[in-house]
Amino acid sequence: MKPTKGKLKLWNKYYVIVLFVSLFCYFAEYINTTAIPLFTVSIGGDESTAGIFMTVVSITALFFRPYLGYVMDKKSRKRILVLGTVCMSIAALSFSFVNLIPLIMTLAIFQGIAVSSITTAGPTVVTDVTVRSKLAEGISLYSNALNLSIALGPMVALGVINRFGYVITFRTSFAISLLAIILVIMLNYEHKQTFSLGSSAPRSEGFNIKIIFEKTAIKPALYQFFMAFCAALIWSFIPLYGLSRGIENIGMFFPVYAGATIIVSLFTGKLVQRFGVKKVFVPGLIMQLFAFISLAYAQSLPLIMLGGFLYGMGSASGFAIISFIVMDLAPSHRRGAANATLFAAMDVGVALGSALMGIITAQFGFTVTFSVAAAMIGLNIIIFLLTQSSQPAKQG
Repeated sequence: MKPTKGKLKLWNKYYVIVLFVSLFCYFAEYINTTAIPLFTVSIGGDESTAGIFMTVVSITALFFRPYLGYVMDKKSRKRILVLGTVCMSIAALSFSFVNLIPLIMTLAIFQGIAVSSITTAGPTVVTDVTVRSKLAEGISLYSNALNLSIALGPMVALGVINRFGYVITFRTSFAISLLAIILVIMLNYEHKQTFSLGSSAPRSEGFNIKIIFEKTAIKPALYQFFMAFCAALIWSFIPLYGLSRGIENIGMFFPVYAGATIIVSLFTGKLVQRFGVKKVFVPGLIMQLFAFISLAYAQSLPLIMLGGFLYGMGSASGFAIISFIVMDLAPSHRRGAANATLFAAMDVGVALGSALMGIITAQFGFTVTFSVAAAMIGLNIIIFLLTQSSQPAKQG
């Protein structure tokens, strides 16, 4: 692909557009993700039912992701972003009209398509329109779209639910997703012709099993899987966790978490440039491990907020670095497939994490669940240290 001359600087028009498209879509997603578990419990479900919702979303995202990556590499990134914003709008609006768990799980398919589209296309577009010397910084700053959404989405969802109920909450999500549709129409950095990928791109290669995954992304995808497995616990169960511990104002977890992620995101790219991947990624994983230990035994809001702060710092650097590794290693004509590979691992991790963590929580409680998450992060540290030698050390 040959982007326009805006690629000469980081904060160009197209970078800003994709940043806000992703921000609004993630915002809508996390309003839904926070509200649905509470809503399903209010109409007769339990923790395992809440976990099934995220499992359906993740399995749907996984199913569509390989083809979406293929379309991005061969035809258009914008088409995939449009698909994602429209599906998120359909899901959010539809949730406001249903009160049966089977229908909610069916509508989760639309949110899954949206998540698959946005998480595959967004970072790919960022890579397209960012000068290579600022790639780590660009990806790290772009991750703030997700970080802000994780903070604002649950806060808005819990606030609107308490004051106006679930119907208005889902319609708020719908209104936010409409803003993303308006913005994505303006994302026209691609040439009118099909992608010009250079001599390194195959000239004629149809959609088949050999090209849907990018081999350079396999190792980073493994690290992503373990982080996503544990992240499902944070993204789906914190409101229920607060209820189970009798913690008032559990919504304060999210701004503390997001504040930490935003602070770290401002420096992650520069730290990678200076010290390399290993010296930044491993401390991030260690912070996640201690965060889950803290949350496993927390019985008060301050200790829970400490867990949120540690997890925010560790996860922000972790996800951004993994994305940088993948985009740095992948050939330009395979960036869509590389992102699809990376986020397919996230889909599997979130799906398994949501389902298994929901079952474990229902049977044994949150102390055991968070302890399992800590063990998974410890395993991820070991795997990374054993396999990281071939990863890029620093960005030039």
